[in-house]
Amino acid sequence: MKNSLISVLKHIGLVGGVHDFTPISSRMLADELGISQQSASKKILELLEDELITRRLGARRQFIKITDKGLNFLRSEYSDYQRLFELADYLTIRGVVTSGLGEGKYYVTQKGYMDQFMDKLWFKPYEGTLNIKISGRDLNKLSLIKNLDGIPIDGFEDHGRTFGKGKCFLCDIQGVECAIMDPNRTHYEKVIEIISKHYLRNKLKLKDGDVVEVRIAL
Repeated sequence: MKNSLISVLKHIGLVGGVHDFTPISSRMLADELGISQQSASKKILELLEDELITRRLGARRQFIKITDKGLNFLRSEYSDYQRLFELADYLTIRGVVTSGLGEGKYYVTQKGYMDQFMDKLWFKPYEGTLNIKISGRDLNKLSLIKNLDGIPIDGFEDHGRTFGKGKCFLCDIQGVECAIMDPNRTHYEKVIEIISKHYLRNKLKLKDGDVVEVRIAL
């Protein structure tokens, strides 16, 4: 994306376009960004075409809101700047231990995944996952993580069934080495699934409702 478009998208967010539709005119953008009104109108149209913003047209004003795609782009930009200026090599996310749907065990035990875990993560996972529900401000951190490349896990086919690709991030909980498994399943948007060579509930004496900190390597 052009730097000039990034500036416009960032400005829309700063004046309220992240959470709701907010009145923004091309004249206002032009004055704030030091460009012509014609250029400002063109940049709004480009952001619309790229589906980074959406708008509602009123009688005399237009109301603009940043889309999920636009927010993901800004989060990715933020992550890059954070790593550049803060020189952080890890990120800590807090969450609450919760019971899963039993899908983690099924996926972890598939040979096509297990072989990759052993090759790329350097351990053979316990046959199950520790599910941690994320909320509040830590959801923004989770979004940042999901926008990073991570350790790629390839998809495969087995007995006529397709298993999708995903990615992993090395991490630790209370000093115990483990990894986040991100299988890109939409109903797990607020949950991270942790795999480890240990049965973490026993190893760390965890139960549903316990708060844990996950330190994730970037």
